[in-house]
Amino acid sequence: GCHQLFISAPVGRAFALVQPSNDRTALTSEPVKSTEEQVEVIKVYLEARRQEQQKQQQSLKMLSDEVSQIQEVRYCLKSLREQMAAKNKMVSSAQKGGSKADGQETEDEEDRTKLREVSKRLYAQLQEAEKKHKEEKERLQAESSRLREHLSDQEDKLRTTEEASERKDKRIEELQRLLGGMEQESNTLREAIRSREEELRELRKIKKDGQKGDERTEQLEKEVAILKEKIHHLDDMLKSQQRKVRHMIEQLQNSRMVIQERDRMIKELEEKIAFLEAENREMHDQMDYFLGGQRSNSYLSSDRNAQIVYSKPLKPSNSSNKPLPFIKVIEIKS
Repeated sequence: GCHQLFISAPVGRAFALVQPSNDRTALTSEPVKSTEEQVEVIKVYLEARRQEQQKQQQSLKMLSDEVSQIQEVRYCLKSLREQMAAKNKMVSSAQKGGSKADGQETEDEEDRTKLREVSKRLYAQLQEAEKKHKEEKERLQAESSRLREHLSDQEDKLRTTEEASERKDKRIEELQRLLGGMEQESNTLREAIRSREEELRELRKIKKDGQKGDERTEQLEKEVAILKEKIHHLDDMLKSQQRKVRHMIEQLQNSRMVIQERDRMIKELEEKIAFLEAENREMHDQMDYFLGGQRSNSYLSSDRNAQIVYSKPLKPSNSSNKPLPFIKVIEIKS
């Protein structure tokens, strides 16, 4: 029966494929006084990143199950082939010695027929598993391409943000120069007011009743009023420009925080692409190895079966959310 095929596991070499840890703590700090759009971009990215990590974990689990199924089917086919070879050898020796009974030969022929049918069915399962494995490989390649496009978009956005930051830096410098000129003008006007007020006080001390002194006093009072109005206007302009400068400095700081966040996003995307490429190369090497064994020992007729490599995933005894390595035991035929 087919249940006898798994009595003894073959001795082989052990390979450990360690998946990278996904339990990183996502950065959730928001920029100081950032706009609603920037906050929404960061939150949406973090949520999408968690979903992509979950999807990636599911894909890797499916790949591991498929590889395990392929290897178990190969091992079963190998065992069947060995049993058929042993029975054929017994039949040949019995035919040469002439000691085999007709009833026993009929029973052996029925067993061989059953083994051939089981071999065909298992080989069909093997082909189906390899087909699924190939589809999953293509899906990973498509995912890698999508991440590359997303990385390119993020780099374009980063360049745009850096250019906007440079323009804001230049604008802040211009406003600061303008503020310096306005402050200098305000100081000049204040000095003129002090001079006029001092002259006005001197004229009042003279206490002359002449018309000339009264006219000069009235003129000085008008000049002082005009200068005070100018200073008041300059103070308003200074306060307005200072508010603009503070606002632009805050925007510049937020832009720099966005640039840092996008730098981090780009670095994580590059790491994810490198990880997917490594997984893709690993799958490609495994499929080349498995298919190489299949081509050299494929099922060509009812009397020949495929060369099988057996492996089995080792699961941890306790349940844990921490990602563990996937252990494969693979038989290497010498």
